[in-house]
Amino acid sequence: MAFLQKILIIHSEEGNIEEIARGIAEGARKNGHQVDILSTRDRGRVVSFFPYDLILVGSPTRGIFKGKIGKDLPPYLRECKRTAGKTAMAFVTPRFFATTTALKKVMAELEKLGCFVKNFASLKNRGEAVRFGEKL
Repeated sequence: MAFLQKILIIHSEEGNIEEIARGIAEGARKNGHQVDILSTRDRGRVVSFFPYDLILVGSPTRGIFKGKIGKDLPPYLRECKRTAGKTAMAFVTPRFFATTTALKKVMAELEKLGCFVKNFASLKNRGEAVRFGEKL
């Protein structure tokens, strides 16, 4: 029997990353995992990582070369509580040469919180996201 996880997916409200987050959740739920999804537009609510086994954080990739991430993501993550020691994953939407840099920036934001980043992905559509979620 597989270990069922409680998963939190946080995504930027910029770009089409919400569709990717919903795809990951759909895939994870197929395996019986419990999934909560939050957007950075859900500000003002205290978010604790404590009850979750796995945290996924996603952003669109901005720019062609510099790999910027959603401006709303870092301030949102700084407001989260009980983050240290949590297992986390980063995901972005691909964009030319900027994808790797954007992934590194999301991973760095998670590491600043004390999370252990165990994986990352560049997901271009809902189908890829569902398949990624099924592997969680």
